[in-house]
Amino acid sequence: MRRVLVLVAFVAAVTALPTEIPEPAQLALVLGEEEFEDYLDVWLQLEQNKAANASFYEAGSRSGCTFRINGDLGQPQPVYIRGNRYLAPNGNTGQIRLNTGEQVVIACTGSGRTIRHPNIAASRNVATATCVSNNLVSGSGWLNGNGAFGQLTCSAHSNEEAQWTTTRCWNNNLVIRVGFIVNNVFHPLYWSCFNQNRLEVLYVWYDQTRENAVHQTGVDRPNWQAGSFFPGVAVNTMYTQNNQRTVVTRYVGANLANQYITNHQFMSRGHLAAKSDYVFATGQRATFFFINAAPQWQPFNAGNWNSLEQNLRARIGAAGYNTVIYTGTFGVTQLRDQNNRFVDIYLVPERNQIPVPLYFYKVAYDASRRLGTAFISINNPYYTLAECRARQFCTDRCRNNSAFNWLRWQPDRIDIGYSFCCTVDDFRRTIPHLPSFSTNGLLT
Repeated sequence: MRRVLVLVAFVAAVTALPTEIPEPAQLALVLGEEEFEDYLDVWLQLEQNKAANASFYEAGSRSGCTFRINGDLGQPQPVYIRGNRYLAPNGNTGQIRLNTGEQVVIACTGSGRTIRHPNIAASRNVATATCVSNNLVSGSGWLNGNGAFGQLTCSAHSNEEAQWTTTRCWNNNLVIRVGFIVNNVFHPLYWSCFNQNRLEVLYVWYDQTRENAVHQTGVDRPNWQAGSFFPGVAVNTMYTQNNQRTVVTRYVGANLANQYITNHQFMSRGHLAAKSDYVFATGQRATFFFINAAPQWQPFNAGNWNSLEQNLRARIGAAGYNTVIYTGTFGVTQLRDQNNRFVDIYLVPERNQIPVPLYFYKVAYDASRRLGTAFISINNPYYTLAECRARQFCTDRCRNNSAFNWLRWQPDRIDIGYSFCCTVDDFRRTIPHLPSFSTNGLLT
């Protein structure tokens, strides 16, 4: 633990320095869940700083307003709506450009929240800001004169919503939508296909384009929310290491449970739609619903799964793909009991609810190009290599394929997630979750 604390302190000290720190996967077996998230934020900030073109910010040389995703926006952050959509950067530049006279709706969603600004003239929870020049905006009736766009904040973090819909997904399960309500309009960020009986997230889906390549760093992480979707279950408690040992003991006995659940190997609350897949703080904070999570062994979460999240987002940004990402779970992972028999593991064993998934997957699909690839990882550090290979259900299309050189996972590392890729057709033969669409080739 001392080593971890020293490391985190070191990372905090170098955030402003143009230096190299180890890739997160190298620390997958060292850092705990919260420590890893802190480290990842720092690493991503350094990576984005290295990739940023210092000359891109030329607000003084052009009409309109130009401001950076990182550095020009305040916190707690409003929801920004441009037209009828969330405000988005221009391409993968990490900057937003508004034409002179262009308007953005500024909303502080949730009861009692109001817009704040040094030049505020009247209390509002929703208002319209009009670009004047550089990063200055005006607001008739609620803003005195012109003010910096980045000084628009909220009295408290904007409130996200998760709502049942009447839409059905695989096996007649209901879809939940997550987003923000602005001017009585629901603006979705992602959707979750949720099995109410097993309290199991089958998959979530959301758009990912080159605009997602740069995201805000240093965003406060909120507490996880169960909403009304886990009646009678204290979901957060289910993920504590003490509860995990209790649960695993029921399946395999105390001696083995203490071998399986350790300071390095335990189950974390694994995001499906990743926090860093969203540009703004509001979108990132909206990912902390349990209908967007499933139990992941922590080194798996910090290892190959995290590498996939970061590499895939960067590749979509560089290639200019317009994708829908389907990310989900399938099967139930197993541990050997005292009699050397495999048993399924659930975090709520008395009702076979919140299964620990065997597989996590991401399917990236670009409809305009009809290209798609399924990326799959096995969520179990205790299988042997032979047992993992027996559970690989397709020919690995990424292995020894130069078209996937951008993918920097370590596919044979069982301790951080044995991994492989499939064509979408091969994927469907084992995992039937996804809606119907066809592909003509791999998304590489």
